[in-house]
Amino acid sequence: MNVYPQDNVAAGSMMQEEDLYSVLSAMLRQEEEYQCHGYLDVDDTLVDEICRTKMTEWVFQVVDCTQLQRETASVSIQYLDRFMCTSSPSAKRARVDRKEYQLVVLTTFYIATKIFEPFAMEASLVSRLSRGVHSEEEIVALEYEILVALQWRLNGPTSLQFVNYLLELLPTSCRCKASLYEHSHFQTELSIGDCTLIPIRRSVIAVAAILNSLENLEKESLPLNERIRYAEAISISTGIEIFSPVINTVRLRLLDSFSRSSGYSLAQAGILPIKESKQTTTNGKTAVVDKSPVCVIKERAISLEL
Repeated sequence: MNVYPQDNVAAGSMMQEEDLYSVLSAMLRQEEEYQCHGYLDVDDTLVDEICRTKMTEWVFQVVDCTQLQRETASVSIQYLDRFMCTSSPSAKRARVDRKEYQLVVLTTFYIATKIFEPFAMEASLVSRLSRGVHSEEEIVALEYEILVALQWRLNGPTSLQFVNYLLELLPTSCRCKASLYEHSHFQTELSIGDCTLIPIRRSVIAVAAILNSLENLEKESLPLNERIRYAEAISISTGIEIFSPVINTVRLRLLDSFSRSSGYSLAQAGILPIKESKQTTTNGKTAVVDKSPVCVIKERAISLEL
C-alpha cells in the first residue's frame, strides 16, 4: 500500500471504521520496513545534531521558497536518515565528511521532489541550489546509490499520514477537527527536526501528537467520555499503549518543540496525563531519551555551509 502523505486530509472520510482499521494495520506492518536507528552519536561520525538541524532547516526553506509541499521536505529528511544508517560507501563517507553529508541532503531532496511533486526538480537546479559546491553529475550518481541502499523503498507511511487516518476515527460529535488536524500536523513536522526521534516509529509520533492536541481541546468541544473512547480507539487500532513511557517522552518533546516554535504552549487538560520517563522501549529495542525535553540543538543561520 502506497499512499502519499499529502493525500486529502480527509483521506479516510469515505471509509467505514472497519476499513480504516484495515488500512492502519497495513500501514503499521509497512512501517517496520522503514525503520532506522540514530547515527549522530556513533563514535566515528563527524556529523552532529547541529549539522542535521541546519540542513533540515535549509530543506524546509527551499521548499517554502519554491512553493513545494512541506511534507516533501519531511520525506526527504527521512530518506536522509535511513540512508545514513546504511553501509553504503557514500553514507560512510558522509558520516565523517560534512561536504559529503551536504551532497546526500541535496540528493535525497532531489529524489523526494521527483517522486512526490507534480513537476520534477532538475538535478541542474538542485546543483545551483548548492551554489556550485556539488555538480549535477554528482547528484545523479548518488541518486542511484541511495535508491539501492534504501532497497527502492520510498513510500513508507509518514507521521502525517498516520495522523490523517487516526483522526478519521473521531466521533462525529467532535466540533473542532480542524484544530486537531492543525496542531497534530504541526507537531509531526516539528518531529522531523528532533534528532532524538529519528529511531522512533512514525505511528508513535503520530499518536503522541494527537494526544497532545486532544488534551488541548476545550471540554465542550469533545465530551470527556467520547474523548476517552477515542483515545481507546487509537490504542486499539495501532496496538500502542497511550500511557507507555515512549509515548510520554515523545509527547513531552513535541510539546517543548511546539512552544519553542510557536511562542506559546499547547495547554494540556490533564485528562490523558503525561508521566516523565528516562528510558523507553519500542520494538524490543531500548532508546535512551532525556527525562525532560531539554533542547540540545543550537539555533544556526540557514546556509549550506556547516
